[in-house]
Amino acid sequence: MPAEYRLMDNLAISGQGCAYLPESETIAISDLHLGFEVYMESEGLFLPRLQMKLEIERIETILREYAPSTIIINGDVKHEFSRNTPQEWIEIKKLFDLLSSKARVIVVRGNHDNYILNIAGRFGIQVTRSTRKGGILFAHGDMLVEEKGGECTVIGHEHPALRVVDSVGAYTKFPVFLHLEDRKVLILPAFSPFALGTDVLSGFDGFMSPYLKDANPGRSTIYAMVEGTLSRLGTVEEVSKSILP
Repeated sequence: MPAEYRLMDNLAISGQGCAYLPESETIAISDLHLGFEVYMESEGLFLPRLQMKLEIERIETILREYAPSTIIINGDVKHEFSRNTPQEWIEIKKLFDLLSSKARVIVVRGNHDNYILNIAGRFGIQVTRSTRKGGILFAHGDMLVEEKGGECTVIGHEHPALRVVDSVGAYTKFPVFLHLEDRKVLILPAFSPFALGTDVLSGFDGFMSPYLKDANPGRSTIYAMVEGTLSRLGTVEEVSKSILP
């Protein structure tokens, strides 16, 4: 099973949860949601503080495998809307220390990143609403960005996942890439292991991005990630027919 699929001449996706642009040596990841555990504690749910460790391990693997010159974080570096929590300060500084020592870092601002400028400014990291590399537009996906004719747009925001139910009703979710070829839109999976989101087989009713308005979910292609591997499962329509009763 391959760990990478080439979707276009200058766009590949990886089993490590990133998009890769070989011509410009650029990596893109999305939806890290650092500080999530502290937010959940405030809601009365206590999680082991493993997210940062797991994300850093995957980032280090990506840096070894691809040696990028540019790293794009395509929105939602942090989780808390209203402020920078102490945990976010610690974790984001550790993240930016690592990334900025290896490559140029660009942060595309997501809807959770209201106060990210306070931290990014200390590292000289650019924060923007969108960025282009190699003819590809990167935007978080919570709002539309003006496109140039014919270009592919890479978004995050939706945390696409595939929900698989076994014979006794137990289920598991796998993070997936969702490629809307007719729209020229690629949706990245959430990089956070705690942020598995909307089941892609449920249609687009639970999705929020204006990029998906009036889109046909059945034609979208699913690429599922399992332990660093990547598998092309087929279109949403094909997968629905094969696994749903």
